Amino acid sequence: MNIFRTLSSIALLSLPVVPTQMALSQPATPEASAQSDHFKAAYQMASLSVGGVALSPAVQKVMHHQLLQGFAQDGSFQELENQYPGLTLAIVDAVLPIAVRQSEQNTPALIERLAALYAAEMTANEIAVATEWFASPAFSRLNTSMESNMDLSKIIEKAINETESQISSDELDSIRQNSAAMAASAMELEDQAVLMQFSRTPAFAKFESLKPRSTAIETAWTNEQVADQDAEIENITIKTIEEFTGLDLSE
Repeated sequence: MNIFRTLSSIALLSLPVVPTQMALSQPATPEASAQSDHFKAAYQMASLSVGGVALSPAVQKVMHHQLLQGFAQDGSFQELENQYPGLTLAIVDAVLPIAVRQSEQNTPALIERLAALYAAEMTANEIAVATEWFASPAFSRLNTSMESNMDLSKIIEKAINETESQISSDELDSIRQNSAAMAASAMELEDQAVLMQFSRTPAFAKFESLKPRSTAIETAWTNEQVADQDAEIENITIKTIEEFTGLDLSE
């Protein structure tokens, strides 16, 4: 598991549909389908549902803070930090922006897989209604609140201690549900009303029924290994350690 790239991927999957239950994202359908208006509408909906390609500054701030906390609680990192004060911060500062960029480069593939699923299973009206929700100020505010309440500590701890492990669907759902529960408690009544209105629609029911498949898609996407990207992060990590400490890690 590449801890930095994995966390960047997870951050894109934290976006809610409702405060208590949520999910989002299978390979794309044939290329011809991508040319249809129906697919284009599904693609727009999918893109809105994950907040677009870019990770927000708020998400990056949460990730940065929680990564430092996670490393501070790990004995090996703490020993190295004690020898070279400031090293952990230097590593996070150097590597996280690269991981974010990589995740943003990979996000269109996720959106396309989501769009393929939604185009195949949702009607034009269902997509239009769901798009209206995802494009609403209420969803934007709920999403912003969720981003600020993400707790990635268990994922960070697992990534540090089990380098070959992968994220499970249950772990992704747990992150969403916990952050959504906290965000929901702070929702304004007006936003709650918009959410409740969407939850009574066939579009919401269809979206909910697709969760097992979309969750499988997003879990697979999160766990995908990209050799060149992993090598880039490994190289910048080694370079940062060498420059900060004067050690030679080439052997």
